[in-house]
Amino acid sequence: MRIATTLLILATTTAATAAPPDGGGPWRHAPGDDLTAEHRARIDAELARNVEALTREGKLAPAMLAPRQANLQWPLRAVPAYRGFGYHGISNFVDLNTGFPNQVLDFNCGGRSYDLSDGYNHAGIDFFLWPFSWRMMDQQMVDIVAAAPGTIIGKQDGFNDRSCPNNYSADWNAVYVRHGDGSVAWYGHMKTGSLTSKAIGATVTAGEFLGKVGSSGFSTGPHLHFENHTAVSNYQIVEPYAGACRAGATLWAQQPAYYDSAINELATHSAAPNFPSPNCPNPVAETPNFADAVQPGQQVIFAAYYRDQRAGQVTNFAIVRPDGTTFQSWNFDMAQATSDPYYDSSYWYWTYTLPAGAPAGVWRFRATFQSRTYEHRFTVGDVVFADGFEQ
Repeated sequence: MRIATTLLILATTTAATAAPPDGGGPWRHAPGDDLTAEHRARIDAELARNVEALTREGKLAPAMLAPRQANLQWPLRAVPAYRGFGYHGISNFVDLNTGFPNQVLDFNCGGRSYDLSDGYNHAGIDFFLWPFSWRMMDQQMVDIVAAAPGTIIGKQDGFNDRSCPNNYSADWNAVYVRHGDGSVAWYGHMKTGSLTSKAIGATVTAGEFLGKVGSSGFSTGPHLHFENHTAVSNYQIVEPYAGACRAGATLWAQQPAYYDSAINELATHSAAPNFPSPNCPNPVAETPNFADAVQPGQQVIFAAYYRDQRAGQVTNFAIVRPDGTTFQSWNFDMAQATSDPYYDSSYWYWTYTLPAGAPAGVWRFRATFQSRTYEHRFTVGDVVFADGFEQ
């Protein structure tokens, strides 16, 4: 049984030494995508036809002359069964520099986006699943939800959700929602067969289920491509984030920091987690090697999975016995393991062998990072909980 709880408390420093990890590093497969001009033209034409038909049928009111749709809600939500602390990272924002190639500018005047030599400037925000993204996708752990109320003006489903990144002809599964001001949100790369049962012309509320995160279309891994436009046709791309290079107010109800540094998961493993390279045309799921019930004398791998980790950020780790005493404690700064200043997704692990006489019971693997304490529980020995569940 994997039990993960988040303790929102300030860090308390324990005596610990710096300890470089035994393994890990950046996750090199943070997803990207591409929509060809042909794909966009096809989508635009279909949406324009749908809007015309829905308006004619009285199912879609004319767009209000109102400020740009704001108060956007987060477009992802983990299902109740998901036990991690976080489930995503951001690999790309909107590229605000229309030049190409290699002329990238994000809302914060940084380079967290991309363009291509064929003229494609990344037009949305890529929210990728992390960690164990393919496994998370296959288990349908993350919902895509409406960021704002509106009317469904288009749907595409039935396309392969394990596409290869070199398949330019692949169509994606997507839902398109028009808001009251006429702006439109695209929710792309959904898992096949997961889309809402609501028909084109139906209304949705903010936070309403639209589908599951997948990797359909031209996609290098499971993620949501969230793209916003001022209108259906003759549109301008909208970047919801506000910053030094995107003037005006944020369109998010609560805009996260540019570097949203956090630990997505703590875990105990029987062997190092395995993240295979993309294997087209059938990408394979990762092998976590989770071990939440171990025995005295067993070697255990203790791992932390980060998003937006930066050099200089110190994590204080501790492995705590059932009686509250510390078995091991150490500090970690990614600068101990790499010269890179930042990773949008990373993992690191340390290996410890439990003593032969390690006390049976519930142990705790704790990490304090950025003034937040995370805890993962695991059992040592044969333990029967009060509810009768045996480890």
